[in-house]
Amino acid sequence: SENDTRVERTGNNVHVFMTMIRSHFKPDNIEGIRLGDIVYFHVTNLEQDWDTPHGFGMMGANASEILVMPGQTETLVWEPKKIGVFPFYCTDFCSALHQEMQGYVRVSDKNADVPLKWSTGE
Repeated sequence: SENDTRVERTGNNVHVFMTMIRSHFKPDNIEGIRLGDIVYFHVTNLEQDWDTPHGFGMMGANASEILVMPGQTETLVWEPKKIGVFPFYCTDFCSALHQEMQGYVRVSDKNADVPLKWSTGE
């Protein structure tokens, strides 16, 4: 459920437990990622309709995207290559509010003291 979303760090591995449902991701804003981190997006599609898949794409990921069917969880691995703000988004047209399904990850220098935090733009 959306109540299980969280972001956890173990060394330079960051696990993002994320949900997707028309028309948002939770969380959709993540800070505290640093150069040298390996980020695992574990994305769960919460849709109840069997024919509403969502895609997940992360700017700069080595894999182009993942397709997540209702009730499934898939994982995309991302290693940020530079400092900045990077978008993620739904890559499979899902509804009239499809373009609202997006979020951002802020990447800081590897020595930055930016705390790991996340939120939803509700």
